Formats: sequence, C-alpha cells, structure tokens
Amino acid sequence: MTRVHTLTVRPPATTELADIHPSAGVDSGVEVTAQSVRQDGIPIFPITGEIHYSRIPRGEWMPVLTAARAGGLTHVSTYVLWNHHEPERGRPDFTGGLDVRAFLETARDAGLGLILRIGPYAHAEARHGGLPDWLVDSGLPLRTNDPAYLAEVERWYALLAEQVSGMPLFSIQVDNELYDGADHLTRLREMAEGLGLRAPIWTATGWGGAQLPDGFLPVYGGYPESFWLDADVEPDLRSHANFYPSPRRDDDSIGADHRAGEPVAEAVRAPHPFTTCELGSGMTSAYHRRLDVPAADVAALAMAKLASGSVWQGYYMYADGRNPRRGLQESHAAAGPNDFPEIAYDFGAPVQVDGATRPSWAALRRQHLMLARWGAALAAMPAFFAEDAVDSPDLTGLRWSVRSDGRRGFVFVVNRHPGVDLPAHEGVRFEVGDTVFPEVDIPTGAVFAWPFGMPLGDATVHWLTAQPVTEVLWRGAPLLVAAATDGIPPQLSADADVAEVAADRGRRWELSRGGGVLARVLVLDDADADAIAVADGRLVWAPGAVVTDGGEVTFAGDAAVAPRAEVLDDGGWVAVEVEPGHAAEVAVTLERSAGATPSGAERGGRASIPAEWDAAAIVTLAVDPADERTVRLEWIGDVARAWADDRLVSDALWTGRPWRIPADLRGDATELRIEILPGPPSGRVRFPGQVPVGAGITRAELEPRASVRI
Repeated sequence: MTRVHTLTVRPPATTELADIHPSAGVDSGVEVTAQSVRQDGIPIFPITGEIHYSRIPRGEWMPVLTAARAGGLTHVSTYVLWNHHEPERGRPDFTGGLDVRAFLETARDAGLGLILRIGPYAHAEARHGGLPDWLVDSGLPLRTNDPAYLAEVERWYALLAEQVSGMPLFSIQVDNELYDGADHLTRLREMAEGLGLRAPIWTATGWGGAQLPDGFLPVYGGYPESFWLDADVEPDLRSHANFYPSPRRDDDSIGADHRAGEPVAEAVRAPHPFTTCELGSGMTSAYHRRLDVPAADVAALAMAKLASGSVWQGYYMYADGRNPRRGLQESHAAAGPNDFPEIAYDFGAPVQVDGATRPSWAALRRQHLMLARWGAALAAMPAFFAEDAVDSPDLTGLRWSVRSDGRRGFVFVVNRHPGVDLPAHEGVRFEVGDTVFPEVDIPTGAVFAWPFGMPLGDATVHWLTAQPVTEVLWRGAPLLVAAATDGIPPQLSADADVAEVAADRGRRWELSRGGGVLARVLVLDDADADAIAVADGRLVWAPGAVVTDGGEVTFAGDAAVAPRAEVLDDGGWVAVEVEPGHAAEVAVTLERSAGATPSGAERGGRASIPAEWDAAAIVTLAVDPADERTVRLEWIGDVARAWADDRLVSDALWTGRPWRIPADLRGDATELRIEILPGPPSGRVRFPGQVPVGAGITRAELEPRASVRI
C-alpha cells in the first residue's frame, strides 16, 4: 500500500532585515534578515564549532583547527573563561596556552572566521561558570547591574579588549543562559562596545524561554543526550525531542540544573532566522551519568535541525579539551550539581584534543560539504511541515519535512532515534508541489536530504533519491557527488537524457542532450561518501584522513597503519602512495592491583567521584619525551588519573572510549604513573554500555600518524 506524503511549498515572503543591531562603525557587509544571515546581500550558511583555546595545549591548536577547517567549519567559537585567566584579582595571565590573541590568529591562519563568547558567566562545565573564586566570594550580586559588580566586569572586559584589539570578529556573545536579565545583557554589550569590542552580530542564548533585549540574535541548541539528568532517568525525552523536524527551536533542558524554576514560554520576538550555537556533536560525562554518543546520532540531530529550518549550524563541543590546571571544573566540592574530573573535558567530540578525529567528524563533514556547495540556496529556503507531522514522543510516524524556495529544495527524513530502532516505512512516495518522487521503502535508521529542482550545469535534476555531498568540475562538465541511502536504490530524473555508465567506484550517470554531456552524477555508498573530501577543486577519497583545501592528507590512529588515498582525475581514480605510520606498544608495569571498590558520596542525589584513592590499581608507563606521538590507552575501571611526578597530567571517566594523552601534556616526563579506581562504583552511575568491573590497562600504544601532499 502506497503512503503518499504531500506538501505544498511557496516562495518565501520578501525578506526584511531582522532587528539585529551591529556595532557602530563595523562595515563588514554582514547583516541578518528574518530568514538568513547575509554577506554583501547574499545569503551565507555559517558552520561554527566551539573550541576552547585554554582547554587545549598550545602546541595542538593548529592540528585541532586544521581538522576543524577540513571538517567544514567556517568559523571557530570560543569561550573566554575568566577564572582561567585571572585566578587572583589583579594578576591576569594571557601567556602560553592562555594567549587568546595568538589562538585567534592561528584560527584565522587556518582559514576560520572568529566568534568570541566573552561571559563573564559562561557555564561550560567550569567552576562557578567561569567566574573567579575571588569574585564569587566577594559577596557582590553577580550577573546584575549592581555598580560594583559591573566595575569588576568592565575591568575584565578592558583586559580582554586590549588582547583582541583589531581582530575581525564575526559575532560576540555576552554572558550565557541568562533567562530574565535583558537589561543586564544590554548593559554588558554597551560596556564591551565602549571598550572596543565590536562585531556585526551580537548573540544571546535563547533556550529556556530567555527574555532577550532588542538588537541581539537569539541562538539555540539541542543535544542528543544530557549529563545533567539524574542517573536513573531514561530515556531523556527533552533531548530526544531534538530528533524530530519541527518548528520548535527551544530545548529548555539545556542548563536546567543551573536554572531556578521552570522555564517560561518562549518570548514573542520580531522575525529572526533559526540560528544555533550549541548543537551537541557529542556529550561530556558527569561522574553519575556516563555518555558515549554514536556518530550516527550526532549526524541525525544535525540533519534534524537542517530539516527544521536552521540557517546556522553551531556545534558544542566540536573539539575535546582539558583544563590548564586543577580546580577549574564544575564539581560537588565547589557546590556544583554535577561532579566532573579535574582536568578532562572529553566531549566525545568530532575532533580530539590532539587533532585526531572520530567517526562523527566524517559524518558531519558529509553534511558540511553539502552546505559549502548548496548552503547559500538552502539558507533562503524556509522549512515546511505536514499538517500531521509527528512530534515527540511519537516513535511510529515518519519524521520528514521540506525546505524550498517554491521551485527547488530538499526533502528531509530523520528515521533515527537514540537507543530505539524506529520502524521501517514501506511504500512511501513524496509529492512536493509538481515534483513526484518514486515510491520507496525507508528503512530503520535512514537519515537523508534528497534534492528536487536542482540546477546542475545546463541541466536540472528533477529529483534524486540520494543525498548531495558536493559538486566538482570533471571531464569538462559538472559532477554531482551524492551519498546513497542504505536500503534505497539510487534513482534520478532530469530534463536531459539519463544513462548509467560503468564506474570503478559507486554508480555513475551521464546527463546529455543532443549528443553532448551536460553533467554527471556519481552516487557513492555510505562508507565511501564519508571518505570524500575536496582539495583544490579535486575529489579525494581518503578513509579516516584529514584533507585540507591545499591537499595535505593526514592519517591518524588505525588509518595511519595502512593509509589509502585516491584522487579522481580525468582518467578515473588514481591511487596516491602514502608512507604508513608506525605504532609502538608502550610497556605497562603493574605496581599494585586494585583493592575493594571505594565507597562514594553524593550531592543532591548524584554520585560524587570517590575522594580516596587507596584502592586504586597502579601501573607505570615508560615514555620518551622526544616522541611526539599520542599515548592511547584502552582501559577498564571507574575513574583514572595520570601523573608525571607530582603533576596531574590527565584524568578520565570510563565510558568505553580510549583515553588519549598527547605529548604536549606529558612534557619532559619519562614515566607516567597511572591510578585506576576499580568498577563497578558503589554509587548510582549510568553507563552507556556494560558496567566496568575491575581496573587495568588492556592496551597501551603510541599512536601512529602518516601524511602526504597530493
């Protein structure tokens, strides 16, 4: 039985400027309309990712930022955490890994635009939300327009303004998650601008029904999972609601455990585009709630926000981090609602603290390549939803939407949900205006955006049952590269003669008219599509590699042992010779086995990290200070710490993911002393899989890298 899904689309209304005020004197060509962000009158599609410079060793800034740019980011966003810079009043530090200007210059050198989130309150799982202890202990009414508090903030802003003077900022955010302080946000912006901090866009987080002042662009978020719930809450319905295409923008669960009372209804504002700053591209773990978000969930959530009308994809966190010293993280000891390790800020992010990538990086890159080519068009397309569109907590209906300018567009489907196998949908046919897609069976887990009315050179693709990835010029004609949807045969219709031809990778069609080839379409399977990059206009296939615009191909981890790369030239795919990297085992010496599981404390019903380490297993690793490779540990246990003499180098909560200790963190150490508290913990702790039992290291190696320029 055929199930027809029909939508009528229409051209967008005349776009008027939104009530978003740029800083006086800023002539960047950037403006915000009710539908999109524009540069010199043309819609753009920003793709931004949060990367905290003070939480990454300075020597790893460029590898991390290079991976971010290669992953498709257009801008990097960073919090400036006050307590990182000024632990003692009057003794600010902007040196070494705290040199914010050097970080911004490095990001610009990597090809990224710049976004600052300047607080003074950040949250960010930082102690007191990033406010210094001396300020918290001062008794001043924090986050208000109290003159004494504002004087301290103004002094801090002045220090920061001096550091970043002259840097071209795309946007600035003051404070964070302030729900009923519109006057305070206005005053903070006035102070910042008066000190020389200027940008074309000023943002404020809009979730939780935040009441925002005029002149600010509300930005939103949504996470696939959340650490801020109690250990026994399952499923996380508020976070899981983000997997539905919907006109809803507010995820009011974000930061809920730091917010007094229930959120109010979302404020009625003048029309503004749907822009985001905190789409969860992973999720960190609190001690009581451990999380390991699959790459497919990360990609599905991002696609759901595109399906919902997002015109600015902003991720948090895009790169993992680690704090520059102890005592800077939210903890029960500092009266926080959650207990975190002292050093690690492991978000399970697309980019790891040393620039190595996770599968979510490739899954998002596929979407970002699509946005790099068609994002400007998509940004001008509003979202349309069926009258009977399903919403949370429905787990049976088909989740779909359309974005269109009335002539062309995309059909979106998100048939994936965290921890649940959604039903397959048989006999589905989409009818959008005059476009009729063929009948298909949509399998469990399918997530896609299919185009209709897409121009391709001198041809038009009426419809395609595969997701566009990118477009390059090949053999004198445009080549549309697309990703097949597993379980759905790729088909297409165009205003030209369509013929399938032999291909050495994927399936390829030629679109011709009058005997001349107008364009080509190459549809790759899922794994090959994740391996695709574009370098200097050439198509590159390199599984597990970071490929820069200039053609530098870098492999890390298992991909470096047997690296594979190919470039598409006029004759077809040509292999590139890459010298393999070399892994090296690290000798592990057991000094003491684990004792009995230590008893744990609780705060507010949430388990705390054990304070006593007498029961920890102890092993030592011999390391070479001259070896720049990352130590990669596979381990079992509850909590672990790594010491170089009396310096805490790194720590970790067990989630099942490997633990990475880059050379920059080891310094000149010749030996690491590892302490591992055994599992299972005595308190109430949620794990993403099997509960760990015992304590130990099962594999230790120096991770290989390999690279080649193509």
